[in-house]
Amino acid sequence: MKNPSKIFLVILIGGLLAYTIYLSGRIRKIEKKLGGNKKISCNEKDTVKKIRESVVRIVGGESEGSGFAIKKGGYILTNYHVISTEPSPKVLLPGNSFETAQVIMADKDADLAILKINKDLPTVRFARLDWLNPAEELLAIGYPLGSSLPGETFVIRGSFSRPVTNKEDGMKYVLTDMTMISGISGGPMVNICGEVVGINTAGLWAGGMGIAVSTDSIFDRCDKMSFAKDPLKDVRKMKFDPNKNSLEAVRCFYNYLKIRSMEKAFALLSDNFVQGYSFEHWVRGYKPLLDNSLIIIKRDKQVPDRINIKLATKDLIDDEVVSKFFEGYWDVRKVDGRWLLWKPKIREVEDPDDEWFVDQERRKEIVDFAEAHEDFDKYWPKILEMLEQPENEEVSIKELYKRAKK
Repeated sequence: MKNPSKIFLVILIGGLLAYTIYLSGRIRKIEKKLGGNKKISCNEKDTVKKIRESVVRIVGGESEGSGFAIKKGGYILTNYHVISTEPSPKVLLPGNSFETAQVIMADKDADLAILKINKDLPTVRFARLDWLNPAEELLAIGYPLGSSLPGETFVIRGSFSRPVTNKEDGMKYVLTDMTMISGISGGPMVNICGEVVGINTAGLWAGGMGIAVSTDSIFDRCDKMSFAKDPLKDVRKMKFDPNKNSLEAVRCFYNYLKIRSMEKAFALLSDNFVQGYSFEHWVRGYKPLLDNSLIIIKRDKQVPDRINIKLATKDLIDDEVVSKFFEGYWDVRKVDGRWLLWKPKIREVEDPDDEWFVDQERRKEIVDFAEAHEDFDKYWPKILEMLEQPENEEVSIKELYKRAKK
């Protein structure tokens, strides 16, 4: 009879060997999920804490989103669609402060934009697309739901599904199983070690897929933008001509507020309005102003040089962005050859409905003209594009229709 002790020892060693092989397989699976043995020492808690220092909230008049610091000197990367309608976006920083950003470069087709602020933030590290492993864990970080959800950045977890390339323009994307949330656009998508693999861009409305522009395409498009003849061709621009007429004086006043050029805004106010108060006294009331957007601005048909307006504002109160809406008018007068804002009558509007945001007179003009011209729909996209330009606000639909047909 064989020695029982030896048999037990052999069985024990065999069991330990089998369990070791089993554990090795489990560890390899975990390593694969985390992106390889180099990333096994990284942990989510430290990564999120570090990346949050580089992520910012971006606020404009019509859109909000996220961005992150990519280079010393205050350079911020975000999506183009976050700033597409905003020539002067505001960047919200930790500590309840904000900076007015300058748009440096933008690419509408790639959905990328680079901003610059006068403040340095910790910058991120990047990883190439081919460094990603199947099913590797990824994190999307940003500010979801815009100003309706105050507080620190939100983290969405998911796994890398596969890369995909757009055959038409060569753009490369990172596909994941994440459910993206509105507002997180422009934030970084990172691996478990905090290396950026892409910029959060889109997702399926029903959920289940999150898409990021890959770092490969970010590098490629940023390089192309830097050598472009006009890297700002896709950026909406503001024109300042306050002495043109009374309407432009009012528009310039609010545009100066938008870009935080407070001295120039104050210079457009008449002594009748200021009533002896100093600039320092007046500007204190605008300290929390993040943004203002003219929804409607038009001449009053009854009173000369009275400019009717509808206005939306956003203020930073503590860590919350508070939106308000106003309507009313400014009376404007020409004093010593300059148009100055003389006297306002403006009131706050609580919870305006959708109709409030529409110029009803302009809409009726469009509807009536469209009914009288069968081919109007054909030219409507071009007419709409012209309507979005401030210089065409007072041009008739008939004239815009003629221009569109040329």
